[in-house]
Amino acid sequence: MRIWRVAKRAFADLSGEGARLVGGRWNSPGRPMVYAAAEASLALLEVRAHLDLPFDLVPDDFVFMEIETGSAEVEDMALPPAAAECLHNGDRWLTEGRTPLLRVPSVVVSFSSNVLINPRHPGSRDVSIAALHPFQFDRRLWSSGTT
Repeated sequence: MRIWRVAKRAFADLSGEGARLVGGRWNSPGRPMVYAAAEASLALLEVRAHLDLPFDLVPDDFVFMEIETGSAEVEDMALPPAAAECLHNGDRWLTEGRTPLLRVPSVVVSFSSNVLINPRHPGSRDVSIAALHPFQFDRRLWSSGTT
């Protein structure tokens, strides 16, 4: 399976270090996790939803990470949990070490999926970066209507 992530080039890895430092929707601080998306366009939307900067201040060193999951086992979350349960469910999944990948519903596009990677799971060795593609955000993602 091919999954996608948008990151600054300096942080384009699969260590989960950023999420370990600050936590996220699906993990508490201190627990490494990599957030990716099932589609490239969703990866972009997920980053844009959290990028609270005027366009002129957006760094120009973003890349699309094309990630190959190989034979890594994926668990599917059947139903989207309440927002308050995401952190609990993600931390439990990491602690139990059930699978290296967890497919979860996106909040940005509820009928699309994000894919979480547990970098400490032995099966995550099958997950690798297939390519890094330089990427520049399009100014229209910040516009209020006209191009």
